[in-house]
Amino acid sequence: MLNIAAEIVLSIINPRGARQKDERDRAIDRLGDQVGQAFVVIGGIAALLMALAEWHWFWIANVLYLGFVLSAVLGSIAKIVMNHTTVPNP
Repeated sequence: MLNIAAEIVLSIINPRGARQKDERDRAIDRLGDQVGQAFVVIGGIAALLMALAEWHWFWIANVLYLGFVLSAVLGSIAKIVMNHTTVPNP
């Protein structure tokens, strides 16, 4: 609670320096985005294979949607986990 109040006060005093990203933050963002993008690729490949097998378009669309949802959710979870643990050096 005190940490939040201190950050608010420091943000009011120095707004530009309040949320500067360091190397660790950039590494977490990059790795989290890579995890998320992997599920977009997996969903796209699965949809392509389903289209080649001439499945109904309803299922192809649902697989693509699932890939995007998993990308967002698991990418965010990966960022949270990496934020609370150590991040490998790039």
